[in-house]
Order: sequence, then structure tokens, then C-alpha cells
Amino acid sequence: MQNRQPNFISSRHYVQLAEQFISIGFWNADMASGEIRGTDGFLRLLNLSTGEALTVQRWVSMMHPEDSEDLRSIFSLSGMGVSVSRDVRVVQDDRPPRWIRVAAERSVSTGRLAGLVQDLSAEREAKAAIYQARARLATFADATSGVFWTVDPAGTIVDLTGWEAMTGQAIDECHAAGWIAMIHPDEQAGLAEKWAACLRDHIPFESRYRLRYADGVYRQVLARCLPVFHEDGTVIEWLGGLQEIWRLATTETDTDRTRTSILKPQQLRAARAMLGWPATRLAAEAGISAATISRYEATDEHMKDATVTAIIAALERHGIVLTHCADGIGIRQKAACS
Repeated sequence: MQNRQPNFISSRHYVQLAEQFISIGFWNADMASGEIRGTDGFLRLLNLSTGEALTVQRWVSMMHPEDSEDLRSIFSLSGMGVSVSRDVRVVQDDRPPRWIRVAAERSVSTGRLAGLVQDLSAEREAKAAIYQARARLATFADATSGVFWTVDPAGTIVDLTGWEAMTGQAIDECHAAGWIAMIHPDEQAGLAEKWAACLRDHIPFESRYRLRYADGVYRQVLARCLPVFHEDGTVIEWLGGLQEIWRLATTETDTDRTRTSILKPQQLRAARAMLGWPATRLAAEAGISAATISRYEATDEHMKDATVTAIIAALERHGIVLTHCADGIGIRQKAACS
């Protein structure tokens, strides 16, 4: 009669398989004697030789001083029937401390403690890299007074830095497209449609629009948002940033171009007359208040450089250029491109 092979595999085989592909090991302890026995994977993680004796006291001595009590608590708690897990640091010789996870519970059948040890090096490094990346982003946002965000593949905001300080809108109000309320009403529909198309087609998003600031004034900004792709071509997330272009000093090389600091009330009035604009129209285009324009034209009151820059940029977008030469100041229409 032919011998039949058993239709099961011993648990030892599964343990060996797990320890071969995962940085993990298994152990058990006799609480009466303090003796600890471990698998090959356990011994490797603690840098112990096969057959080397190990006790609870010795294991505790191998821990970082700040983690010794955490490891000791595992034995006392699990001995009372509580399943417990702790992340602790192993310190050996001149090597850097290494994080491991130790878990244990009391075996009802044997009375011994049964547990596992897992190497957390890769997990800790990944978390550190994520923290570093986010810390860099936050630091950069603080340094540039900008706005940065992360969006998941479905378009849901995951992280948003600098928005509340700039717009006054609370972060929890931004979700479900709540952020669109901070965009100028004339640009909301087109912007939402453009973002939806970019999100659907996985193509970079870029748009200039007027954003309402915390002081209630609309100002010109430039938003860019790029998809981050996995190696298989799927989108992992979107990373975006906002640039306050209204703050940028003009840099064209036109020799007739004046510096922002010499904008005069008569130039402003003449420019509006050429365009047929009331003060309210220029204010809307520049993202400032109409009262600021009226006050400056009437009194030549000092304006901030950023405000002057925004006015000049608005005029130039509509073909009006300020001039300054030895004969005085003036304005002209920008020549059309052929």
C-alpha cells in the first residue's frame, strides 16, 4: 500500500518563511526563571549567537536607558494576561540605537509568555522622510509667505499650508470645493471647470485669478498644481502652490518703463481716461480698493510699493505703459505685436 504524504505543513515552516522575508522574530519566556528562548530571526534582530543564553534582565539591559521601563512593563503586563506591544530602542556596542517593536501575551496552555520582535528601521526611516518633507514645505511656506497644498487623486485636499493666514478662510471650510468661494465671482465657474478637467485628464493645472484676501481685497495670484505619478503611471497625489504675482516688481526691459515709485496721480487719471475706466474698474483689475485709488488721485497720498505694482500691472495688461524721461512723466499705449 502506497504511503500517503501528510496534507499539512508544520508551523515551524511558516515561522521560517516569515523570518526569511520579513525582519521579524519570535520568542517565549519562562517568568519563573526569566529564561528567554527565541527563533533564529529573534537572535538575528538582537545580534545574538545561536545558543547564546538570554534572560529578561539581560534583555532589559540591552535597551536604551529611556526605554528600559517600557520593555520591563511588557513582561509584567503580559504576565497578568494583558496583550501588550511597545516600541523600544536596542543599544549595542558603538552602533546607533535601532528601533524594534516587542509584543507579547501569556499562553494559557503553557503559562509562558509568547511574543514577537519586529525591526522598525524601514518604518522609522519612511516616517522620518515624510516628516522631513513636510517640515521643509512648511518652512519654505513660512519663508515665502506662500500657500502650498496636497490633493489626493480624487481631488480632496489632504494638506493646506498658508491658506488660512492669507485668506482668513478656515481649513475645514475649504473642503468639498469650499475654497472656490474665495475666488472672484467672475472667475469661479471657469476656474472650477479648468481644475476639474486637469484632475480628470491628469495634466498640470495653471491659472491666474483674483483671490480674496483676509482684508476683503481681491488680488492677482498665480496657482500651479502638478500631478505626482507612480511608476505604473497612476497619480499618487497632486502638489500645488500659489504665487502672489501682484507683489512682483515689474522687470521688463522697455527703456520707457518707469519705476513703480514714481507713479503720479495725473498718470493714474490719464490712464483711466484712456481706458474709459472708473476708479472701481481699476480697483477690481488691480485687486485693491477703489477708495485707495480715489484718495491717491486727490491727495497724492503715499501708497505701498505692492499697491503701486498691482496698479501698473493692471494697466499694462490692457496696453497702458507709464513713461518717464527728461521732459517729464507720461503714459502711452503699448505697441501691438505683429
